[in-house]
Amino acid sequence: MNSISSRAAIPNPTPLLFLMAAIVAWYKLSDDTGPIGAAAVSLVVAILAAIVVYVMSLRPVLAIIALAAAGTMARLYVEVFGMKARPEHFAVVLCCLSIPFWPRQQWHRPRWILPDLFLALYMASNLVSSLVMSIAPAKTLRWAMQQILVILPYFLLRLFCTDRERFRKCFRILLVVGAVQAAIGVFCFFSNLVFGSEFGMEIGQYGSIPGTYGLNYEANILGAISAAAFVMMVTMYFQERKRILLWGTVITYAGMMIALSRAAIMAASLAFGVLVIVSIKLKLADRAGVKKLATTLLVASLILFPVVTPLYTERFSTLDVSDIAADDNTAVRVVTVVSAADNIVAHPILGNGTSSFQLLMSNQELGFGGDVEGGTWIGNTELRVLHDTGIIGLTLLLCFFGSLALRSRKILQREMKPELIALLLACTVYAVTFQATEGTLLEFFWVHIGFIGCAVSIYQNSQTVSGGSREGQAFSGGASA
Repeated sequence: MNSISSRAAIPNPTPLLFLMAAIVAWYKLSDDTGPIGAAAVSLVVAILAAIVVYVMSLRPVLAIIALAAAGTMARLYVEVFGMKARPEHFAVVLCCLSIPFWPRQQWHRPRWILPDLFLALYMASNLVSSLVMSIAPAKTLRWAMQQILVILPYFLLRLFCTDRERFRKCFRILLVVGAVQAAIGVFCFFSNLVFGSEFGMEIGQYGSIPGTYGLNYEANILGAISAAAFVMMVTMYFQERKRILLWGTVITYAGMMIALSRAAIMAASLAFGVLVIVSIKLKLADRAGVKKLATTLLVASLILFPVVTPLYTERFSTLDVSDIAADDNTAVRVVTVVSAADNIVAHPILGNGTSSFQLLMSNQELGFGGDVEGGTWIGNTELRVLHDTGIIGLTLLLCFFGSLALRSRKILQREMKPELIALLLACTVYAVTFQATEGTLLEFFWVHIGFIGCAVSIYQNSQTVSGGSREGQAFSGGASA
């Protein structure tokens, strides 16, 4: 009876849905809608946003799914007031709007830690440098606000993942999202190979070779996220020995390989090597588990290598240590670094404003395409941060990462946590790949770092309450607080 009465209390949404469909159809079919059409579409958007906020307020875990998934769809965007609004921006705004309506039982006061303060100050440094140092404050302030939007998921995760159960549930969501985005990339790659389709492909990105990005911003980002998810899948497989993790390992491995990202391949190899050393030292990988994993990766490689080996051969053939200009991608990065260095020397303390390099230099001025008028970007995280926010901003960001790393190390010295190990190893993948491409301007990276912040806060708090845990305990992910 209670179920029937609760359903009766909910209005029938069918008339509203018909009205919204009629408005959208009229707007699409009408030749001259004018301000009335714009107002009608705005009404539809507002209604949809209200519905999403309502659903997220009932099930906050859906907000976490939206944050994680939206970060892998940065290629999609719509123009809003002259800015490219991506799914990640909408997801963050909707999540923020839903927080005040979360049920009381969903609220657990987060334990704030010093890294949170450093990150908040770094966000503020973007605003200050964009307002004070930029040659076009109106533009750089908008880009600074976009940067703050993509960093906010770190704090949103900290608000929600305040206990071990929620953290582990959301961590599984992160693994699933990593596998799905890799699967989309693999589908786009083979669809292009077999049918010549161009969805999710950047035709001619590497000369005669197309780049696969799926729904991600570009191919290197697809490679980075897939490589990070691959490392996390393998780490968790050593702990849980579940078949689903082997399938996830295959999918993310394939996504990493078809992205043709040299930096992602090298980063994954480095992280995988560290994982092997840790596993041997702590005797985590038994012979049966290693055999199954090796067999799975061997079969996947036998399927992929005939297809990707010729592509990698061509990709690496352009590398020449004696002649940097032989490889177009390397040449672009070197020239960009040299040009950015001049701006850094001019304003070393506060920088030049968020994403300001595209205001100071264009592809045409750098000599990359005489017809290209648009701005370019700096493909190295540390250099980009130093250029945009100066020594102050870079110092704050390094203090954030450093303090987070130190706290993670102290936790793992007392009690080995598989999820935290997986996140840290995957973070080394990003650390390496972001030397050749910039990912901190996108949300997916900050979602990942948010999970590390949650793990540090939860495990540090539980150790403080319990007076510490036994030294040297191996992967005991199921231990209770």
